[in-house]
Amino acid sequence: MIIEFLSDTFMIKTNMMDQWFNNLFLIIFDILVTIYTYITLPIYILRQKPENVLKKSQRIRAKQLNENDPKSPWFGVLDRQQYRGSVVDIVETIDELCNNLEKYMSLQNKAVGYRRVLREYVVYGSDGITPLKIDGKIIKKRELSDYNWLSYEQLFERKNHIAKGLLSAGIKRNEPIAILCETCAEYLMMEFAIARAGFVQVNVFPTLGESGIAHAIKETNSKFIFTSWDLLPKIRSVIQKYKLDVSKIIYIERRAETVSDEIIAKEKDFIEPINQSIFVPLTKIEQDGQSCNDDDVAICKPLDKDQVAFIVFTSGSTGVPKGVQLTSNQMIQVCHQMLPSLSEYIGNGLKNIYVAYLPQAHIFESTCEFLIFGLGIPIGFASPFTLTESSPGLAPNTKSDLVLLRPTFMISVPLVLQRIQKQIYNKLESRSSIFIPLFNYLMKYKIIWTQKGFATPLINRIFCKKIREQFGGRLDKIIVGGAPLSSTLQSVIKAALDTTLVQGYGMTETCGACFCMDNDDLTYGCTGAPMLGVYAKLDDWNEGGYRTSDLPNPRGELLVGSKANCLGYLNKPDATDELLVKDEKLNINWVRSGDIAEVYPDGTFKIVDRKKDLVKMANGEYVSLGKIETTLKNCNYIDHICVFGNALANYLVALVVPNEEKLVHLAQTHRIPNEARSTNRMSEILLKSVRETGIENGLKKVEIPTKIQIVSDEWTPDNEMLTAAMKLKRSSIKTRYFSVIDDLFNDSQSNSTEI
Repeated sequence: MIIEFLSDTFMIKTNMMDQWFNNLFLIIFDILVTIYTYITLPIYILRQKPENVLKKSQRIRAKQLNENDPKSPWFGVLDRQQYRGSVVDIVETIDELCNNLEKYMSLQNKAVGYRRVLREYVVYGSDGITPLKIDGKIIKKRELSDYNWLSYEQLFERKNHIAKGLLSAGIKRNEPIAILCETCAEYLMMEFAIARAGFVQVNVFPTLGESGIAHAIKETNSKFIFTSWDLLPKIRSVIQKYKLDVSKIIYIERRAETVSDEIIAKEKDFIEPINQSIFVPLTKIEQDGQSCNDDDVAICKPLDKDQVAFIVFTSGSTGVPKGVQLTSNQMIQVCHQMLPSLSEYIGNGLKNIYVAYLPQAHIFESTCEFLIFGLGIPIGFASPFTLTESSPGLAPNTKSDLVLLRPTFMISVPLVLQRIQKQIYNKLESRSSIFIPLFNYLMKYKIIWTQKGFATPLINRIFCKKIREQFGGRLDKIIVGGAPLSSTLQSVIKAALDTTLVQGYGMTETCGACFCMDNDDLTYGCTGAPMLGVYAKLDDWNEGGYRTSDLPNPRGELLVGSKANCLGYLNKPDATDELLVKDEKLNINWVRSGDIAEVYPDGTFKIVDRKKDLVKMANGEYVSLGKIETTLKNCNYIDHICVFGNALANYLVALVVPNEEKLVHLAQTHRIPNEARSTNRMSEILLKSVRETGIENGLKKVEIPTKIQIVSDEWTPDNEMLTAAMKLKRSSIKTRYFSVIDDLFNDSQSNSTEI
């Protein structure tokens, strides 16, 4: 007892000394920086001309058809003629994009890159028996090769062989092929082969739960499935459990050249059926196509540009995933829309590299890859499990995908940026206690001055350069979409990586991106203006209190009009009627987004709420659960948080899935043993951190949960707690934890200390 007391006392005193020293250092450092700033300010004004930067940032980006009507559609002011010089200018379908690429570049150029898996083994917990998992998946460490590259010519040759091989396998024109596969070069080849042969591509998230996968296959009547070795157990289970009628399962053979005995033992359950006629390796399909003497032009009949060529399933955040019907021409239309956002790469592809790691089943990744391919930018394929130095699947002494690939451009989702932010903080924390407060100070300084139109070359050279090197050192642009991005996260990552970081907006129903910030926009938290050829308008939502007459800016439900908008939902005419509104005058369909937007005088939009996330409290006030969750995920101790409101209560409650590593550290700091981590004491400590995060990020008192409950279960797509896109499935969570949520609202004693 005495030793523990002395140890605790020593630790407390040491921490107090560190904090005292850090505070003193920052005070002195702040004085020196302030003196330097104002002495050198005239020089910076003369050299950097911040007024020009601000002028570009504040320019008009969209106008209304009728400026006197707040409900009148907005349209971007950009001219398509300014963005010519790529194959996108002359094609109408994905197959034409491939066939005409050589008019704009050499087919000997490198097209797609991949890494070979040299060795693969399972990672176990401290007991040496239980495999470690992340998001429900067993962690496999991988030793990887350097990047290997295929030229456009090699890729097209394989694509044509696959197309002819698929026809030889008995697939008929206009027949669906379900793709259920991780992101890889073979996925892109299969997409091009499907377009070449005239099949219908069905995109199914590999992270969907078994019921969602079965629904997608049944709904589309897909007899043919394309998948990977790692997903074969899941596919086999779905087929057996739901008695699916499948003719062929085409799979990518195991990538790992050397595999541990544990993995081989676990694979015994599904290796046996691989030899059955239903299972065919992709190499066999290619060989069959290669041996086919028929010319591919003679036997391949691509679909017409306006036929349904894609059925893309949503992630299912509001229920059963829906199949969105899209044409090949609509995919090309989206490429036209996105051109201004990637204008710096037109005619400049070879100097850049794009890293592909998000699910290709996601419309955001899929459409970006088509455009990137059309611009001649090499695509390096990566995995979220080996993307960065802190990725869980990276074996010791193996370089991360980003470090090896050194990309200049990537798209991302907020979840990935949160992990990057955590990696930065973990690295800083491991070096010295002064580094995190110093980092926070410098980033705050940089954010303030860049908002005024200045650059910060000293901070970039001394501090940011080392952070950039962790992610390849050349990352010049990141476009973020897929979920709301908090202003705090956007500003910190943009400053730390010294990169252009812009936010976009889109839906599966709009065939991907339809809004995006431009490079000159210095604001945070907005989604930019409507893209090229896109219209946008607001509709009053009186029940939620959002109207186009609101001041200072109009607000309402966002409707998006574009030639890229989908044809509707597969086999769901009623849902399609609710989604689409025909506009005869503009000759487009409007898509009702279900999102609440605010439009600024410069024509940029900001998503402020989602209709289905708004909850009315007992006092009649509406709060946005989605906005609150996005904000509170900035708390380092949280992996997932789901907030709930009650019409009979004036406060919110939350279920929290903590970050285990951080929670252990927090428990140790407060001398809480492992077996007591689920107690009220731990919840109170975590709640304090949640409150601090909410206050720091500008949440109102009523928006910060008064009570939380730590959840020990994993939330994954497999157990229906998350969608395939890793978003919360609120209805499933509410059903599973109904009694826990009810107790939080009824128990007036449970961690309910006022702020």
